[in-house]
Amino acid sequence: CDKDECSSMPCGTGQTCVDPVQTPSSLLDYTCTCANGVVATGSAAVCENDECVAAPCGTGQTCNDPNVAANSLHDFECTCDNDMSIKKVDGPATCDKDECASMPCGTGQTCVDPVQTPSSLLDYTCTCANGVVATGSAAVCENDECVAAPCGTGQTCNDPNVAANSLHDFECTCDNDMTIKKVDGPATCDKDECVAMPCGAGQTCNDPVQTVGSLLDYTCTCANGVSSVGASAVCENDECAGGAVCGMDQTCNDPNVAANSLHDFECICNADMMVKMVDGPATCVDDECATSPCGMTQTCTDLNTSPMSTGDFECECGNGVKATGMPAVCNMGTNDECMTMPCGTGQSCLDPDTTAMSLLDFVCSCVTGVGNNVGSPAACVDDECASSPCGSGQTCVDADTSVGSTGDFTCTCTSPKTGSAMGSAAVCALDECSAAPCGAGQTCDDPVKLPSSLLDYTCSCSNGAMAVGAPASCDVDECLPSPCGTGQTCSDPNTASNSLHDFECVCDNDMTLRAVDGPATCSKDECASMPCGMGQTCNDPSPTPSSLLDYTCTCGNGVVATGAAAVCDGDECANSPCGSGQTCSDPNTASNSLHDFVCTCDNDNSLTRVDGPATCDKDECASMPCGMGQTCNDPKKEFGSLHDFTCTCGNGVMTTGASAVCETDECAAMPCGTGQTCNDPNMATNSLHDFECVCDKDASLKAVDGPATCDKDECVSMPCGAGQTCTDPVQSLQSLTDFVCDCGNGVTAIGGAAVCEVDECLASPCGLGQSCSDPNIAANKLHDFVCTCPNDASLTAIDGPATCDKDECKYNPCGAGQTCQDPTLTLQSTHDFVCTCSNGVTATGAPASCEKDECEDEPCGKQQTCNDPNKAANVLHDFVCTCDNFPQLTAVDGPATCDKNECAGNPCGMDQQCNDPVQTLESLHDFTCTCANGVSAVNVAATCELNECDADPCGDGETCSDPDTSFVVQHNFVCRCKSDLTKTKVDGPVGNCPMPGETRQCAAMPCGPGQTCSASSDSSSSSDFVCSCDGSAITKLNGPANCAVPDGDECLLAPCDVGSQDCMDPNPSQSGDFVCTCRYGGNTETGASADCGSASSDSRSNSGSGSDSNTNSNSNSMDSDSTGSSPPTPNSCKSKPCGDEQTCSDYGEYFVCTCDDNENLRKKDGRAECSVGKDNECARSNLCGEKQSCEDKDEGGEENFVCSCWESDMKSTGSAVDNCRLGAGNNSDDDEDDDGGIPWWVWLLVALGATLLTCAMYAGY
Repeated sequence: CDKDECSSMPCGTGQTCVDPVQTPSSLLDYTCTCANGVVATGSAAVCENDECVAAPCGTGQTCNDPNVAANSLHDFECTCDNDMSIKKVDGPATCDKDECASMPCGTGQTCVDPVQTPSSLLDYTCTCANGVVATGSAAVCENDECVAAPCGTGQTCNDPNVAANSLHDFECTCDNDMTIKKVDGPATCDKDECVAMPCGAGQTCNDPVQTVGSLLDYTCTCANGVSSVGASAVCENDECAGGAVCGMDQTCNDPNVAANSLHDFECICNADMMVKMVDGPATCVDDECATSPCGMTQTCTDLNTSPMSTGDFECECGNGVKATGMPAVCNMGTNDECMTMPCGTGQSCLDPDTTAMSLLDFVCSCVTGVGNNVGSPAACVDDECASSPCGSGQTCVDADTSVGSTGDFTCTCTSPKTGSAMGSAAVCALDECSAAPCGAGQTCDDPVKLPSSLLDYTCSCSNGAMAVGAPASCDVDECLPSPCGTGQTCSDPNTASNSLHDFECVCDNDMTLRAVDGPATCSKDECASMPCGMGQTCNDPSPTPSSLLDYTCTCGNGVVATGAAAVCDGDECANSPCGSGQTCSDPNTASNSLHDFVCTCDNDNSLTRVDGPATCDKDECASMPCGMGQTCNDPKKEFGSLHDFTCTCGNGVMTTGASAVCETDECAAMPCGTGQTCNDPNMATNSLHDFECVCDKDASLKAVDGPATCDKDECVSMPCGAGQTCTDPVQSLQSLTDFVCDCGNGVTAIGGAAVCEVDECLASPCGLGQSCSDPNIAANKLHDFVCTCPNDASLTAIDGPATCDKDECKYNPCGAGQTCQDPTLTLQSTHDFVCTCSNGVTATGAPASCEKDECEDEPCGKQQTCNDPNKAANVLHDFVCTCDNFPQLTAVDGPATCDKNECAGNPCGMDQQCNDPVQTLESLHDFTCTCANGVSAVNVAATCELNECDADPCGDGETCSDPDTSFVVQHNFVCRCKSDLTKTKVDGPVGNCPMPGETRQCAAMPCGPGQTCSASSDSSSSSDFVCSCDGSAITKLNGPANCAVPDGDECLLAPCDVGSQDCMDPNPSQSGDFVCTCRYGGNTETGASADCGSASSDSRSNSGSGSDSNTNSNSNSMDSDSTGSSPPTPNSCKSKPCGDEQTCSDYGEYFVCTCDDNENLRKKDGRAECSVGKDNECARSNLCGEKQSCEDKDEGGEENFVCSCWESDMKSTGSAVDNCRLGAGNNSDDDEDDDGGIPWWVWLLVALGATLLTCAMYAGY
């Protein structure tokens, strides 16, 4: 029945709680009392209120509340951080005084107050954008010098820098010519060039732009319209006046002698008035014999040299025979038609009948290519396929067989190989799928169809399974061997080998319980996940996946729930004890845990109360935070919304979160300066920049928000020019532009800079060739300049050009016998006098050269005669050179060609001798080119050598050698099989060369059907071969393998080294019992690959051809004498004696190093020499055969290589050693091969026996 509210400790720390009536019906009547006497009823008391928490002082001040009791308000104190003597109670102190706040500077100026305190005033600075600075007042930033109009009329003034400290930089530009300008004074703009009368008599002068900057643009115009710019015009020009423009025997006529009508004169032949030419001499004589139409041995006469007469020349032989319009036939007895070279380049000519009556019977034969023709050039054919450039196994077609068309033949591979190429042998493709290597129903694809890329084909099953280089395994049943475990059934819906992890396990006790790719879960105890609450007991009566949510949760008080946790206790918040705007939470809902619910204010989560409603509101105005006479308003009276109260002054000034500053007198900072009075009409804090400055001496001069301008001394800005004195009689704003500039020489100007001096000679008023002087350059002394002639100082003129005429012919500048004429007798026109010879030759400005004999300089050279028909100086390049040995050979304006050595141009090839038997122009194309080997050719370079191997005439797997590359010795190249150097053929490919690795034993097919025969990769004897079962890893050395094995044979997985070991599975139904047996050495290993080491290759018996029909193990005995076995020798390659980029092969008693980039280069017991030249014969192919090293000591020669045996001291030069066996001779009998002297017929019998044994075995099986 009792309820002591103080038991929940609702009061704050250090407060005393008293509940006068401790009953459930009397709640919230408890009191909380602070130690300082502050009391609150029904909630915790607010004991203290530190007014400084609200930061009422603002930035730069320190707040101190001497009494933080909640009932002691408005006693906080604000102290300035920059001056601790400045403080204020119950509001912010006035600490700073930024004089710039009143904007005392002018527009566009920057204000800086270095010390912002009330005790430091008028120390602010005003800085203009151009750098002008003033302290304590606004700065005067600009002074536009152009305001005083210093340039005068017709000019534009520009002051590039109007800063007050930048003077005398204004610029005056002429309006009529903007290129004429002057700095710090007026420019000189006008100049009429026609005043000096620069044009000749009777000409009109016009100056379109009369400025100093535009000179020599005046125009002189003749009465006939001829004009000239910048100089006197030449009105007339008779192009025929020279008299020598047309040449001898011609008349010149100029229809228009105006100077602007040129190149219209006409030259007319005196002998024929119809023959004429405009703007140059006419061709009055056309001698057809000049082109030598008669040939070198006949005399030519042109009966009529008029250009209008053609085809009338006459050819005359030495015997008097003549012909008109064509060469004469001088000798009716002979006429070699080949003398005219009718066949053309690259063909030889033969005339079988040289009589004059036998024509068009000459024969043209192709020198390059094939073809000939009678009576005209041959159509030469050059079939590139003739040299068999494609090699064996390819067909060749030459698309263009014309001479000079090379590289257009096409090589095409013959079936079954495919491929083609133009200009070279084709790279033939071999599709491995053509042999159908995949199993039934599988798809085959060969990505790289080249003979060098084998076993890269892929076999694909219809279900997607795939294998590379062998038939694919299409099916795999994942249910084997029982992946689901006991009590479950396995099923594999897709047994394709590429469809894995899709088997399904089904519970036998419940068919609905199943799983894919793993065992299913067939039982389920729901209590394992602890679904019940704390202190509750869980029980699952049926723990199976099909029976869910049947577990029970039991409380300690007996409460039970099925399929979920039980609710054992009550929640005190169910009756909403906190009220509106608060949230209730009960941390412990146990029935024995009451009065512990918590009420939390929604507007402030930090305001809470236990076992009752919390106090959530707070009116900030209750503490009277605003100043005297201000109104306080708290819009949100909540603890979560503090410092949002407003303080409003009577004049409307308002501040949020602090007391307002109601008034500010802007004049307190004395912004106007000395001699002015400041007035602030409205001192409200929100009314700034309205103060007014009034000049004390003139109340009409005032300014708002800044100092007024009370006076103006115009001379301060130095508006006058350099050296001038400035005086401002009335220094006020009402009296401007009254300042006076005084030059000192009596020249003055008002309101602008004076123009003190003007040198009239700067405008060049005297004209070309005259000197100018200005005796008085004062600006008020004009038109007194003097012009003086350069040729006569007594000739002068004032205020204009002097008259200075001159006749250049007066001093007889021309030579004796020449006449002189000066067309323009002025100083402006000098060196224009004309000197004229009696023959009409003229020269301007210098004496003329009347005559010139071009033969004086001997231009023709030795053994030639020179003749200059016209020695007038203006008729040049007409001298004639005539050969002394043949007068018919002539040339004009240069030496004649009198003889011709055709060998001078080096027409033959390198190392060929050239001979020209007759070195004349009549005998051309008769030179001979001769090679060192005697091969020669006429009129063309000889082909000395031809390496027939360059055309790659041999087949695949063959090498080519040409013992004699002389061009005359052909069809002697030799083709040799790379895999069998004994197989050769001259002038053609060998064909059917065994592939690398094949042996003669495999040629006899000893392995039988379904098996592949290959050389042993772990054998050093060329007689060893391996039989491999197709589609499995079963192999056999030197005999047929046993391919008939039951399913489950582990050897099908190739666990042993296929190249060096044989595999046997004694019990296919049992795993891990396969046996790997080394083919050489006898080592065996069960369940793993054997360690075969590197047993000596000579310790093997040759009896390895036998085999057991029931197993696939190798029963070879391992001793060379059939008396026992020898232990394997250490592996010499383990120490890496060959280094990088070489492969080491261990042969027991010795090792061999082979270059990785060229397997033909190898060496016994040492590093091979891999860096050899391109001419090294050993690098081209395997010339020496197995177990031999090749060395080429003379890389430049052929067949100079040396073959050395590895297992004996035998060597051979130019070919492989026939027999390297120890004790055997170099040249064996024909009935023995290179394998230890065993006759070939013994190997044939062995092969036949093996074949019969295989057939019998398969027949019995």
